[in-house]
Amino acid sequence: MKKLLFTTICIITIYGKIFSQNSLLFLNTKTNKTIEVIQGQTLSIQYKGYNNQIYYYKNTVTEINDSTIVLGQPSIELPVWAQKLSKKFEPNYRTINIKDIISFRRITAGRTLGKSLIGSTLAIGTALVSYNLFRDAGTTAFNSILISFGLSFGMTAINAFILPENPANKISDNWVITVRK
Repeated sequence: MKKLLFTTICIITIYGKIFSQNSLLFLNTKTNKTIEVIQGQTLSIQYKGYNNQIYYYKNTVTEINDSTIVLGQPSIELPVWAQKLSKKFEPNYRTINIKDIISFRRITAGRTLGKSLIGSTLAIGTALVSYNLFRDAGTTAFNSILISFGLSFGMTAINAFILPENPANKISDNWVITVRK
């Protein structure tokens, strides 16, 4: 019986170590607010890069280590000749040192769904308003197109204002980053 219990505990421990995933904890020491980011969630961050230049990047967290996080999925890189032809080759992933993070925002599925819902609602509303406006006013096709573009850009700006995705939580505002295993 003791042997079976010991074996079960060993299997559970090994299983937990194999399938456990690291998480990134952002803790505000002033307000005691905690934000946990795990693999598969979207993170929008601003960080110091090469020569302390400030970069902004938003993508899905694919790996969390003790000192770095990987945003995006590494893919097959283009050959050198193709990179030279494209002039501006940007990989679709970044490996970022945790100590270089300046500000962050976790983008939840609810925020993404809400942004899509608001965007589609605004698009349908814009289409209905512009259809009624053009039908009743008797405007020319060119003016109708200009008004449609103006309404679309205005609605996109409203959507970006309601649910922004830029990093909002600054590390300098008493945020501490730790990696939990």
